[in-house]
Amino acid sequence: MTRTGTEPAGAPSPPLNGDARPTAAVGADWPTITPLLRAAADERRLARAVDDLGLDRVATVVAEELAVRCDPAPVDHAAHLSFEITSGRDRAGRLLTVDRDGLTSQRDGWQDAPVRIGYDAVDLLRSLYGPGTHRQTSRRVTTCAELNAPGPDLGRLTAIVGERQRLAVAVQAVVAACQRHPVDLGLLSARFGSDKWADLHWYTQHYERHFARFRDAPIRLLEIGIGGYDAPDQGGASLRMWQRYFPAALVLGLDVVPKPGVRGPRIATAVGDQGDPALLDELGRRFGPFDIVIDDGSHLNAHVRTSFTALFPHVRPGGLYVVEDLQTAYWPGFGGTAGTVAGPGTSVGLLKRLIDGLHHQEWVTPAAAPQPSYADRHAVALTVYHNLAFIEKGVNAEEGAPAFLDRGCSPAPA
Repeated sequence: MTRTGTEPAGAPSPPLNGDARPTAAVGADWPTITPLLRAAADERRLARAVDDLGLDRVATVVAEELAVRCDPAPVDHAAHLSFEITSGRDRAGRLLTVDRDGLTSQRDGWQDAPVRIGYDAVDLLRSLYGPGTHRQTSRRVTTCAELNAPGPDLGRLTAIVGERQRLAVAVQAVVAACQRHPVDLGLLSARFGSDKWADLHWYTQHYERHFARFRDAPIRLLEIGIGGYDAPDQGGASLRMWQRYFPAALVLGLDVVPKPGVRGPRIATAVGDQGDPALLDELGRRFGPFDIVIDDGSHLNAHVRTSFTALFPHVRPGGLYVVEDLQTAYWPGFGGTAGTVAGPGTSVGLLKRLIDGLHHQEWVTPAAAPQPSYADRHAVALTVYHNLAFIEKGVNAEEGAPAFLDRGCSPAPA
């Protein structure tokens, strides 16, 4: 469960800069990275995008991406590597530092490191962001002359061997980060500290099943609820998990508390209350359409219903809207219904209503009855697990049963 700032039922929502507009998303440099994500499946388009952005900006994107994908290395102290990308005769680089905490980078000093790793920019970007998980890139690894010097004395030789081994471990960590490897979402959840697996919930097995078709696509994902309560640099575990799991995704988190410290190369955060439909609609217009929306927010039943109504129109056809923590439909403290049947105003009540809407072509209603809603006409599938539901967006226009079938209705009065 993730807090979005309004735990008690009925608590007033805090003002948002005096109006109903979400603050601009902060974090990732989306204008820079978006052209690379969109062009990653086409080598010519990608080359043009690299030329348009400039190789130095691309080097920054790549270094930040490697920091996300590089697993901690089992080294006794930090190893420094030169990382270079080229495009034609142009080249740009960063100094990478690899240790037990992972990878960091800096602009200065990259030409002086003892080992240099080089990639063609387009080739590397296709590996990082393009489709497919087993594409191999061509790389160059060169070692400085000192580490290759012939005939050093025994004492120096021992030091050189140890240094080469440490650098080899660091090089392997960076090279592995440059390749695409399938990763288990449960392991990522545990690594980043998300509660979606082996903590409060067991969701990731279901997420992997439903999200498989989005895995390599340049999608946009919105998650309501960042976590970390009022601390500006806390929370974001799930956002980091999604950023790693979807290698070409832009990930947006919404929370009622500003989260400027939750960052990543493809992560951005926005401030807003999920109980404000006008704000949510503006968020969808500004940052959508979304391929995936996940409601892991306050779990107040009124908020769940408000968020779905406002954001479902901003989900792409074929996309998914996910509601977590359905248990609050049975908890009165969250606006739920005590007992064995969830009421119509709850999250489970919303799902029951969506099932009715899915079958609106079969309704037998008076001519003056309300017409099918937007959700009735666009929710095409529902899958429900324990405390978790997936709603698929599409066009619900399949014809109903033929008119000649007897529906058991009384004839209309003359």
